[in-house]
Amino acid sequence: MKRIVWDWNGTLFDDVELCFHCINSVLTSHHCQPLPDVEAYRNVFGFPIEDYYRELGFDFSVTPFSQLAKEYMELYQKKSYQCCLVEDAQQVLSQVQKDKIHQTILSASKKEYLDRQIQAVGLSTSSLDVYGIQDIYARSKLALAREYQKTCRPDDEIWFIGDSLHDHEVADALGAHCLLVTTGHQSRRRLVQSGVPVLDSLKECLEVVYG
Repeated sequence: MKRIVWDWNGTLFDDVELCFHCINSVLTSHHCQPLPDVEAYRNVFGFPIEDYYRELGFDFSVTPFSQLAKEYMELYQKKSYQCCLVEDAQQVLSQVQKDKIHQTILSASKKEYLDRQIQAVGLSTSSLDVYGIQDIYARSKLALAREYQKTCRPDDEIWFIGDSLHDHEVADALGAHCLLVTTGHQSRRRLVQSGVPVLDSLKECLEVVYG
């Protein structure tokens, strides 16, 4: 059976601009240099999130990561419910549902917040399985991927579609095919390091899956 696993943030959910502004607010409040633009953000964002914060200039001996993550989420979460799906997400999700292909959202977002965001953009979860983490620290999706894998058969054809190098790592852990999109949180320059197809839209991704 063919299956599609979607990353959420930056892949289906268009929150890149919001994340850029939120991290700059936290940087400024801690007297760190803010990022000049979204492209600079996309060139530095990554997993583990702790490493990303260190690269931005935060000193955890001065302010613990847990406090910084809390400050960030206080800025991000309420405003995130005003974000939309990426341009072609609704069309692509509807097409996959129509074609009766099993699809899943797997995200490093806290499950409670993820469910609210999905509801806010008007998606029905009746045809979607949703996997999210239990805290706000976004450390890794690998444990979620292994949990998801237990629901699959050995002969299932799994496609993982995301917007980060970590999504490629997760796909490898699943033994899945991987496609990465340039519309999310990491730049094309970084994504091509994965060696997997890097595409400019979800529609193009779907054409590869169906091909």
